[in-house]
Amino acid sequence: MVERRQFRLKRRYGILIFVLFIIALILYIVVFRSSVFNVKEIYVYGAKTVEKNDIIKMSGIEIGSNIFKINKSKVLNSIEKHPYIKDAFVKILYPSKVEIKVDERKVAAQLGYKNKYLYIDTDCVAVELGDYNDKLPVIEGISITKFDIGSNVSKISNNKDIAKLLPLIYNKNIYKAIIVNGSKITLETKSGINIVLENVDDLSYYLKFSERILDDLQKKGYYSGNVLIVSDGNPIYMP
Repeated sequence: MVERRQFRLKRRYGILIFVLFIIALILYIVVFRSSVFNVKEIYVYGAKTVEKNDIIKMSGIEIGSNIFKINKSKVLNSIEKHPYIKDAFVKILYPSKVEIKVDERKVAAQLGYKNKYLYIDTDCVAVELGDYNDKLPVIEGISITKFDIGSNVSKISNNKDIAKLLPLIYNKNIYKAIIVNGSKITLETKSGINIVLENVDDLSYYLKFSERILDDLQKKGYYSGNVLIVSDGNPIYMP
């Protein structure tokens, strides 16, 4: 009786192992050998400057590849090496879709370097060395001898006023130059009226204030002179 019971237990155990093996084999075939979990679609969101196809190439993900073999950390590291991409996110939508979302750097100004211009983003990071861009104000009064694309430009970030200013002027397309002279910053506008800020603590407030004055002056037909604010005082218009 005991031997027969042990035989039955061993037989059941053997059958269980065999069934589990078959299930594991089927799962392996479905997951890794069939096309069910192959990447069929790759979506890219947030790309404006960088081409979507370039982002897909940088990710290393290919149509037809197995979705379980995607290394998200490796994909993110590869994409974020591009100087124009600040952050990247990857979402895997089983069984066959991948979403890539990128947060691009916001280029706010340019800095002359030899016969070229270094594009600087709102975080004081150098993103590209290119030709003059008439949509970006030129930073004057600060010079550099070296830089690394994709890295912080210390002479820009160490100037607290400029570091605060760059996000404030991003994408406004009304300034042609930012002239730095100690604690005084002169913003040359395309209209001809300059904004001069000296020893100003709340840069955001006074810049907005000055821009409202600038807009009002333009409506009244003024296209030259300076809007001057010193030490958080009242603005003065000097024709």
